[in-house]
Amino acid sequence: MIKLIDKIRRAIIQFKMVSIRNGWKKAEFLKKKNIFHHIGEHSFYQSTYLPAEPFLVSIGNNVAISAGVRLITHSAAHVIFDKEDNTNEYICRHGKVEIGNNVYIGADVIINMGITIGNNVIIAAGAIVTHDIPDNSVAAGVPAKIIGTYSDTKKKHKEYSKKYNEAGLYEPCTVREMTEKFPIEFND
Repeated sequence: MIKLIDKIRRAIIQFKMVSIRNGWKKAEFLKKKNIFHHIGEHSFYQSTYLPAEPFLVSIGNNVAISAGVRLITHSAAHVIFDKEDNTNEYICRHGKVEIGNNVYIGADVIINMGITIGNNVIIAAGAIVTHDIPDNSVAAGVPAKIIGTYSDTKKKHKEYSKKYNEAGLYEPCTVREMTEKFPIEFND
């Protein structure tokens, strides 16, 4: 009976994950329902995916998790090994995912089990994180590798934002508003 209740609860949560479009509101919902081990203040969760074991995930303060991000908390390889050896001795490998403070995780990133992402980190879209990412890093690629520093990326972003600020645009603003001030031209 408990397993059925858990399945129903998970289905309701998954429905909410799809129905709540705003990443700030989604993070607040996850926090209110104690879905993760921890979710900090000022966090943003745009992904519709929940890890299989969300209680193994800790998310710090000021974290933005983009659309399509997957947090992997276990491996099902044991099923193959059990069938191959006609046994039930192989146990599911599992591990935590721990995300520090001031972290941006780009779209469609996969973070494997047992990974710790430090403070002040950017993970580029599409990366697959297979090892810990230290503080003050920018990581990208498959597998993810350190490609820069958080502070250098922050400086570049501030410089990029300058012309928009001078034109009177500050967050929250939309990309449409930005392109109305500074049109993008195509080559066609």
